[in-house]
Amino acid sequence: MAEEWFERSFREDYVLVYRHRDDSAANEEIGNLLARLPIKQQGKVLDLCCGSGRHSRALASRGYEVVGVDLSPVLLQLAEEQNHFSNLRFVRCDMRDIPFQNEFDIVVNLFTSFGYFSSDEENAKVIRNMAKALKSEGELIIDYLNPSYVKDHLVPRSTKEVKDMRIDEERWIQDGFVKKRIMIRDESSREPREYMEQVRLFTVEQMMTMLEEAGFGQIQVFGNYEFQPYVATDSPRMIFYANKQ
Repeated sequence: MAEEWFERSFREDYVLVYRHRDDSAANEEIGNLLARLPIKQQGKVLDLCCGSGRHSRALASRGYEVVGVDLSPVLLQLAEEQNHFSNLRFVRCDMRDIPFQNEFDIVVNLFTSFGYFSSDEENAKVIRNMAKALKSEGELIIDYLNPSYVKDHLVPRSTKEVKDMRIDEERWIQDGFVKKRIMIRDESSREPREYMEQVRLFTVEQMMTMLEEAGFGQIQVFGNYEFQPYVATDSPRMIFYANKQ
């Protein structure tokens, strides 16, 4: 079976491309989230698509019992190496097939870790899995991009230098997805390393429908990490807060 883009992309080079996303930023984001949303102050949290565990650690440091889930062995190994919390553990699995049922008080899915799959049904299944993992009245936070904002602010090309490497990024919109090609050149390899990323551009209405069909209610949408109201034309994010009915 052909390797999916996210199986190839979330490896060692990913950490270099996104090195600006660090623990202090994650700590601030979680602090904002807990201060501004009516979230339970204790309980068991599933960090779905936890990556290298930045947000998982920020949650564990506040006393939550946290399970971080990701598919990338590379990112999970990084997460394990930085885990100094007895109330935090990591599990490797695909978010389309997670083993949890009625187990968590809170599920978080942060930094656009949604919309990775080619079919809408697969993406909808992820939301159903989030609902299944939650206890009754459990809380969900999905931090997702705002398609309108992405279309208006898309930077077609950018270049940055990291250590001895040059990273070229190209972005475009095609078939309802925002796509990115990343080319990494360094002195150690003659050929550049190429990665693709793509995220489905779901509208706020489509997201609401998927959430409702999965059994979520009391859905609120915020437009940024200051948790101001979502405005289609101006908000950089769509952050959904919902309760399992």
